[in-house]
Amino acid sequence: MKTWLLVLLLVSARSWAVAQATVTTAYDSAARYSVTQMRADLAYVRRALEEVHPALYWYTSQDTLNRAFSRAEAALTRPLSEPEFWRQLQALVVQVHCGHTRIRHSAAYQAWFRRQPHSYLPFLVVVRQNRLFITDNQSATPDLRPGTEVLAIDGHPTAELLPRLRSLIAADGYGTQFQNQELAAGFFDEYYWNFYPSRSVYPLLVADSTGQPQQLTPQPRPATPRPASAPLTPDQQRTRKLERLRSVSYLGQLPGTAVLRIREFSYDELEDYRTFHAQTFAELKQRQVKRLVLDLRGNGGGNLNLANDLLKYLLKRDFYLSKSGRGRVFLPSFMQPDSTQAAYFDTTSVRRLPGGGFAKVSSSLGQQHPYRGSYFRGQVVVLVDGGTFSAASQLAASLRAQRRVVVIGQETGGGEAGCNGGTLSELELPNTHLVLQLPHFQMLSACPRPHLGRGVQPDVEVLPTPQQVAVHADPILEQLPLLLQRH
Repeated sequence: MKTWLLVLLLVSARSWAVAQATVTTAYDSAARYSVTQMRADLAYVRRALEEVHPALYWYTSQDTLNRAFSRAEAALTRPLSEPEFWRQLQALVVQVHCGHTRIRHSAAYQAWFRRQPHSYLPFLVVVRQNRLFITDNQSATPDLRPGTEVLAIDGHPTAELLPRLRSLIAADGYGTQFQNQELAAGFFDEYYWNFYPSRSVYPLLVADSTGQPQQLTPQPRPATPRPASAPLTPDQQRTRKLERLRSVSYLGQLPGTAVLRIREFSYDELEDYRTFHAQTFAELKQRQVKRLVLDLRGNGGGNLNLANDLLKYLLKRDFYLSKSGRGRVFLPSFMQPDSTQAAYFDTTSVRRLPGGGFAKVSSSLGQQHPYRGSYFRGQVVVLVDGGTFSAASQLAASLRAQRRVVVIGQETGGGEAGCNGGTLSELELPNTHLVLQLPHFQMLSACPRPHLGRGVQPDVEVLPTPQQVAVHADPILEQLPLLLQRH
């Protein structure tokens, strides 16, 4: 299902600090911000990042970022609409290479945008080796078959489209897996509209079955009413939600193998997850399971306490998920240590370090203790992809650093070295009311020698083909015995 959201909200901790109250004035699509207003907000973003961001120059040198800010300021020479200014600011912030640092539209714009009619691209896509393929034909044109390569959209070649769209997607480090994953997750057209107009139909140049270019204009599919269904009770809604978030199953083609699927480390279900983990590992022991497949594909992160709880069954000795969470300041200048204020920042979660600097205070950081007598002794296989981000990629990196496991899939979207998070602030810019999201702490994984700027690399790489994606095939689980032999 399409959504108006421009970005996925994927965080490693759920402490929030809001610098200003949300503006409720209506958005005027004809309004333009002056050069003076935009340059002032650009300077505000720069001051906030330089003061607070815990690893501003982790992946981009200070000189490079300074030049990027100078170019951004010089480019502001005429009044711009909010979408135009957002695009320039977001493209600038993306150069920090931090998936938790981004610019959001104003609350007024988001409310307005939700009410606007849009002609969505009538298909879903996947990116493979910088090429674009159809995975779901949602048009009324049957010739647009899943697996078809898209060479151009509305006259714009894929080689032009992909770098532009990626330039607006904040991601950790230098890889493109997370960006490709977001484009494949139904957000392609939302990013597309930042550069190209929305149309009633979108002419395509595709490659036919022989590889020759072919013009194709998929027509919108007539809307069909959804069949009415009985409303779910609150208990049914909760059960369905939990079934979506986590599950355990057993592979018939590989006896003694269980698959533990964790789609999200939900903040709202802490005790349920703990109970589920305990029941699951007790069941694995009872069934004498010899191999556990931990499926973290598409897991965007969430509550570090849940990731720690899972590791307490998978690691035999004291361990680390996040070795540390270091910050630059005790109390940001734009925050208040008063919970009655809109710009509240919880200073009780920060401590001063003896050698200078600051650290996050949290039970989820530092040394953790396993559950004695509950250690899973069998083989552990970890499945990851470009959607494995934040706390989930941190788990994959730290688990492999402290136990022999087999990692299968694609490079994670989150960095192997860790990420920036812990506490996220949303700062409303004074003039345009765009919102800067920035993290306060650099969260380091337990990996002693990470590939800096890259995600967790799989021991066995498996890249589903566009045709496999189209039919929801799972080449990893279907071929797991063969894949394990390759390791």
